[in-house]
Amino acid sequence: MVVRPRDVGAGLVAGAAALLTMTGVAAAGLLLLDAGRIGEVGALTAAVVALAAGGRATLTTTAPGELPIPLRAGVEALPLGVTLAGAVVLGTVLLRRGRDGFGVRAAAATVAVAAGLLVVAQLAGGNVTVSLPADAVAAAGVASAAGRTPADGCPDGGGLPFGGGSPLGDGRPLGSALPSGDGGSAGGLDVGYSVAGGPLAAAGAAGALAVVGVCWLVLRFRGSTRRSWAGRWAVAGIVTAGMVAAGASGGTQAVGGLLLLLPAAVAGALPVALGAPVTVRADGVLRCALDGAEPVVSTTPLRWVSAAALLALGVVVAARAHHEPHHGLRPGLRPRLRRGLMDVGGMGAATGAGLAAMALLTTVTIDVGVGGLALLDARLAADPAAALAAGAAVGAAAGAAGVTVVQAARSLTSLPWRPWKDRARP
Repeated sequence: MVVRPRDVGAGLVAGAAALLTMTGVAAAGLLLLDAGRIGEVGALTAAVVALAAGGRATLTTTAPGELPIPLRAGVEALPLGVTLAGAVVLGTVLLRRGRDGFGVRAAAATVAVAAGLLVVAQLAGGNVTVSLPADAVAAAGVASAAGRTPADGCPDGGGLPFGGGSPLGDGRPLGSALPSGDGGSAGGLDVGYSVAGGPLAAAGAAGALAVVGVCWLVLRFRGSTRRSWAGRWAVAGIVTAGMVAAGASGGTQAVGGLLLLLPAAVAGALPVALGAPVTVRADGVLRCALDGAEPVVSTTPLRWVSAAALLALGVVVAARAHHEPHHGLRPGLRPRLRRGLMDVGGMGAATGAGLAAMALLTTVTIDVGVGGLALLDARLAADPAAALAAGAAVGAAAGAAGVTVVQAARSLTSLPWRPWKDRARP
C-alpha cells in the first residue's frame, strides 16, 4: 500500500470535519436549550461531544445538609443526534475519493479523531448549577441531622425520617418540621463534571473504525457511492420538517432537545416496539431503590409505523432484487425461489443486526458512590440478544411479505386479457 501525502491529508480533514460537525450540532442544541443558565456553554459542548463519542462523564458534588457528604457519579449515554452527524460527515468525506488510497485515509482519519478527542476531554470540565426543590434539600438536611448517610441502605418506610413523624421529637408531621416545605426552590447545587481522555480517545477510535468498516462495505458491494447516498436529501428533509414542527409546537427548547435526543429516542423505542424487552438492572447498596422499576413505554403507534416501514422496505428490496441479475445459480434450483429466500434471509439478518446495534447504542448507565463505596450501579437498556432475535423474525417476515407482493404484482402482467397486457407494456 502506497502512502501518499494527499491521502493522509484527506484522512486528517475527514476526522477534523467529523469533530467540527459534532461540536456544531452539540453547541446548537445546547444554545437552543438555553444551557448557559446552568454552566459555561463551551465546556458543556465539549462534554456532550465526549459523550457522543462514547466517553464517560464523571460528576462530583457535595450533598446538601448539615453533614457534607461528597458524592460522585458516572454517566454513560449517547446523544445520538451528535454521534450520527459526526459519523455521516466522516463517512461522506472518506468515500469521496473511492477505493484509491482508502486504507491510508481511514488510518489518518482514525488518528485524527482520537487526537482530537484528547483535546475535547481537556476542555470538557467545569461546573453546572442545578436547582433543587426546597423539600429535597430540607429532607437531605434532616437525614444528615439524624446521622444517616447514603451508605445506610434503602428505607423500609420507617428506617429513614422521610416516612413518619418529625425526627425532632416534637410530634409534628415531617412536612411541618422541614423549612421551606412549600416546594419552592432552595438555591443551586454545584456539580462538577469531567471526562477522562484515554478511554475517550479509545472509544472514539473504535467508533471511527466502525464507520470505516461501513464505508469499506459500501465500496466493496457498491461500485459507485452516488446511489448509496441518494437518500440523503430525503433524510435531510425529514429532519428539517421535524425540527420546524418541534419549533412551532414547543419553541426553541423543543428544537434543541430534538436535535440532540430524537435519534436516541427513536433508536431506543424501535427495538421495544418490535418485541425486545427493556430492562432496568441495578447493583450496589441502594439497588433496592429500583426494585420493581419498569420503564413505561407506549409503543403502539410506533409499532404500526415500524411494521409499515418494514413492509415497504421488503417490497423495495424484493423489487430491486428482481431487476438485478443473479449469477452462479445451481442447476436444479428454481432461480425465483432462491432469489426469494436470499431476500428473506437478508432482510432478517439486516433488521436483527440493526435492532441489536440500536439496543447497544441507547444503553444508559449511571453509577453513584461515596468515595470508594459503590452505592448504585443502574443500567437501562433493551436486551441486545432479544432485539437480535426479534429483528431477525420481523425482518424475515417483512422480506417474505415483500416477495409475495412483488410476485403478485408481476403475475398481474401475465393475465390473458389483451387490454390489461397492453396497459402493462412500457
